[in-house]
Amino acid sequence: MREKILITILGIHDGHNSGATILQDGQIKYSISEERLTRKKNEIGYPKLSIEEVLKLADIDPKDIDIAVYASNFMHSASYLENASEWYKAGKADFIKDSKREPSYLKAVFDQRRKERIEQLSQHININKDKIRFQDHHLSHASAAYFGSPFDLNEETLILTCDGAGDGLSATVSIANGLEIKRISSTNRKASVGKIYSRVTYMLGLKPWEHEYKVMGLAPYAENKFALEIKNILDELLKVSKDGFNFELGSEHESSYIYEFLREKFECKRFDAIAGGVQTFTEEILKTWVEGIIKETGIKRVVCGGGVFMNVKANKIISEIDGLEELFIFPSCGDESLSLGASWIEYSELLKQKEELKQKKELKPLLSLNNLYLGGLCYEGNIEKIISKHINEEDDISINKSENISRDCAEIIMNNHILARCSGKMEWGARALGNRSILANPKDWSNVEKINSKIKKRDFWMPFAPSLLKEKASKYIVNPKNLFSPYMMLAFDTTELAQSEICAAIHPRDKTARVQIVDKLMNPEYWELINDFYKMSGIPCILNTSFNLHGYPLVYSLEDAISVFKNSGLNYLVIESFILKKIKS
Repeated sequence: MREKILITILGIHDGHNSGATILQDGQIKYSISEERLTRKKNEIGYPKLSIEEVLKLADIDPKDIDIAVYASNFMHSASYLENASEWYKAGKADFIKDSKREPSYLKAVFDQRRKERIEQLSQHININKDKIRFQDHHLSHASAAYFGSPFDLNEETLILTCDGAGDGLSATVSIANGLEIKRISSTNRKASVGKIYSRVTYMLGLKPWEHEYKVMGLAPYAENKFALEIKNILDELLKVSKDGFNFELGSEHESSYIYEFLREKFECKRFDAIAGGVQTFTEEILKTWVEGIIKETGIKRVVCGGGVFMNVKANKIISEIDGLEELFIFPSCGDESLSLGASWIEYSELLKQKEELKQKKELKPLLSLNNLYLGGLCYEGNIEKIISKHINEEDDISINKSENISRDCAEIIMNNHILARCSGKMEWGARALGNRSILANPKDWSNVEKINSKIKKRDFWMPFAPSLLKEKASKYIVNPKNLFSPYMMLAFDTTELAQSEICAAIHPRDKTARVQIVDKLMNPEYWELINDFYKMSGIPCILNTSFNLHGYPLVYSLEDAISVFKNSGLNYLVIESFILKKIKS
């Protein structure tokens, strides 16, 4: 008999990288990014398909939803967000124009968008409008980082959020204990670390809100003296306030309107120096900020959320701060995480009301994440029939069922073939964590070129990542604080042994690694595959990159997986216990 569900919450993010989440009785059950279903990277706008998908996966009738919550009190329309290049070019004239807008005008826009968002959801799933709520953007980031962390909620925790901007803010500082999150400081959207980084990304001819990771990957190739010149220029724009809690403008240039400043200052500067400069600037200003807050509050446990903390190299610098003892960066902590955070806020409010009113009604405790496999399986029904339906005779592809899939996968990788894996529930977020991954032998550097030229078409300077058995992590990464990184949110320095044995899975320039530490409890099948490879090779690690073509989202369905397989240089595809092989490979 199905256990009775007391509380069901639908979380929604309808901006950039939109998506939906189902929380039931304090636990996140499913979460899907809209991009996985539309097949459009970083999809923008109302997440119609992902709302329908999470409801289907959880087997929920919309009438049984207790609360539907939008993350962010205000969200631009999809058409406005899709036209980002126009406002990335904004300069002094635009700043003057914007500054003259009356508060009444802004309130009218806010109120109109709120009505539109309520109406859209109400019409879509026929939900009572009284059930629809809104939660603050940065509180949603903070909630995700805090309630999603593995830490004991009954100990004081410092929560930091930092992004481009949301609901008028670009950064916040909060102190949490139990179910209470108390904001003690905030930074206005005008003084934004995230906006500076994204606008430099745009200046480099890359796509803001998507290609910042390319800037980070390029940064180590810059010569220090040239990167420092760029960093000194950016120092003019932003600094940490004297009290250490906020960011503030260092000149008259507001973060949204620095295009003309950057054009003038970066004229004839090397592209790698610009990347190195903005990365060093970001690392140093965040370090100064976090260091000062820890010193001022005395709290040594820190959790972080917001898109700026997608920068794993900056997270590495933060992790090394003296005095910081425990650190958790929420996985995929950009705006895709907002629907989870908003759901947790609503459930925590219910728990607080229960405590305050001394209600007898039973509510289950709020639970943190224990893994990120929050999507659906890649198939429905008879998998063998479905695979056969999508493979034609002219495709020249063999289909075989394995009796020991982890061992057979390990053997394929051991023989230096590139293997795509589509198995189990899809991982949520920007990082491939084994279930929708392309895997390879990390010792052979030639695999980098194979994957880049035949499959991913990635920029040559971008590193791949290692999936490393938790029990053997100390062999390969320098981690004196023993920080657990199961979601690829921290970069680590690597040991000499790593630089020899897993050279294809670390950054070739600075020898750091964006590690996925694989815990058997979180994904036993993937752990078993790596362990079988370890038994064969003596290396407890495999190279892992996302299963997709460059510029597209991770595959979700079996159809997505077979399409990428057919349209790339991949020779092996594993779908659950079936191995597909191109016969002429």
